[in-house]
Amino acid sequence: MRTPATPEAVPSLPGQRASSPRPPAAAERLRPVHWWHAALVAVPTAVLLVLGYRRRWICDDGLIYLRPVRQILAGNGPVFNVGERAESSTGTLWQWLLAFATWVTGEDPAFLAVGLGLLLSAAGFALALYATCRLHRSAGPLLPAGVFVLLAVPPFWSYMTSGLESGLGACWTGLSWWLLTWTRRGQRTRVTYTAAFVFGLGPLVRPDLAVVTVCFLAAQWWVLRPPRRGVAATLASAVALPLAYEVFRAGYYGILVPLPAIAKEAGASDWGRGAGYLRETFGPYWLWPVVPVLGVLAASLVRRTRAQRQSGHPGRASLAVLLAPLAAGLLLAGYVVRVGGDYMHARMILPALLLLLLPVLVVPATRFTGVASALLAVWLCAVVSPLREPFDVRSTPTTFNVRSSDVEGLGDHNPVRTATWVANWPALPEGRGMLARAVRADRPTLLYFDAGRRLHATPMRADSPYHVVIVGRHLGVTGAAAPLDSYVNDAWGLASPVGAHLALERWSWPGHEKFLRNHWIFAEWAAGHPPRGDLLRAGTSREAVGAARAALGCGELAELRESARAPLTAGRFWKNLTGSFERTRFRFARWPAAAERALCD
Repeated sequence: MRTPATPEAVPSLPGQRASSPRPPAAAERLRPVHWWHAALVAVPTAVLLVLGYRRRWICDDGLIYLRPVRQILAGNGPVFNVGERAESSTGTLWQWLLAFATWVTGEDPAFLAVGLGLLLSAAGFALALYATCRLHRSAGPLLPAGVFVLLAVPPFWSYMTSGLESGLGACWTGLSWWLLTWTRRGQRTRVTYTAAFVFGLGPLVRPDLAVVTVCFLAAQWWVLRPPRRGVAATLASAVALPLAYEVFRAGYYGILVPLPAIAKEAGASDWGRGAGYLRETFGPYWLWPVVPVLGVLAASLVRRTRAQRQSGHPGRASLAVLLAPLAAGLLLAGYVVRVGGDYMHARMILPALLLLLLPVLVVPATRFTGVASALLAVWLCAVVSPLREPFDVRSTPTTFNVRSSDVEGLGDHNPVRTATWVANWPALPEGRGMLARAVRADRPTLLYFDAGRRLHATPMRADSPYHVVIVGRHLGVTGAAAPLDSYVNDAWGLASPVGAHLALERWSWPGHEKFLRNHWIFAEWAAGHPPRGDLLRAGTSREAVGAARAALGCGELAELRESARAPLTAGRFWKNLTGSFERTRFRFARWPAAAERALCD
């Protein structure tokens, strides 16, 4: 009997189609469609890498990460100021990654933050594109769709660097999406636990990414449907590291969230301002016409996925994977709008936008998707052409283009070094000289700002644990310029336990609603009887300073200061841990007299 040269089709049962033989793996890899899919990943990633490199920079908020990194390497712990346990870094993993990279290379951490951010962002976009290609590859050739948004919106390019945790966030999102698209029934336990561990890192990348962690874990459970023991093991893999760090955070810092979350009141609501933030993000880049196109594409994918029943990958499983980033993106965008957005143009909405784009970065080629892809390509050409006016720094009431402002202020198109900021930041030249004189002075000195933002010096109390205390209105560059053994008193509360716990006041940019006035700064650091001229320049009085000094020593405010400054013994760690919930909720009146009445009576 002659053996056929090629496998024959398996005869079908009545009412079924005949199944075709699957081509050999090598032949499948050589099909032209696979080269096209590789190009769909490689070309946009390369373009984004170039665009991100051309806009490389580090912002003042990115510099805030660097002082704790330097403190860690100096042996002072993960703190902003020696002797005070304050967690000024929102992105926990980013802080420790920078510390490790700086320890290994000895390079300027600002330069490393820019380089790592660029590489991690590009890796995240590549993983996201590859995962979406794999999700849809059974449908045949694919067409670009949502990836055009990444190529058209400059904030995506700017925040590939910036020194913030955005690059790590993009990489984590792309890696998590890649792992989720691998999820299928019968998956090996080790792979499942590894994926759950990566999903669980979300809150350590940035606390608000916890919503993404929950959505991705839920999708993984829906696909695998493990027994109770498997569910427990998966959850343990996901929460082990975040939970361990949360225990450390509560015991070490005495609160449950990073200090900026308290300073910016991450649990507050301002829907109107958040809606304005969304408009200010979508409007300048003509994103509104794209929303219905991508929405229809996502709906068509959901409809197709519900109808399909592929071998080894049931429609229910694929649908869970497809919906997870859409649900996470909508929830994250809703949170950003609820909290009122951010003062940095577009920054906070980008992670949600990336999540919403994940399932439609590329789409299966059909007549309908071909038309949609062509429309998106035309839109891309229009957005990157001179037809669209550049975003104006002064065009919005609550946010501004931080990169344009920093580049203009520093006189450098690509500021990537700490020294560039310290040498060229316009508000710092006078401060550098005064800071140097204060460091050389015989007695402790407090450097504070008057109402006109001019820096002044006044004698500090003799028993101060610091030789120099300087108020920081621009915390990143001030922290970079000040010696590690000096104290940078953050005016906006991002690194100040006292300032962060002020009662909320709505009068400034998002994230800058709490301002630590000179009453409190003089009460804590100035000599017992500050000179009258200094009080006048500081906009305060002896009575206000006295009330603030009394409030600082009373009740919950006194205990808050102890939680951050008392020696970290086992007893102090336990007291911090058990009181962390109430301490996180604690707020006090910003006016000294009211605070004294509430705390000391």
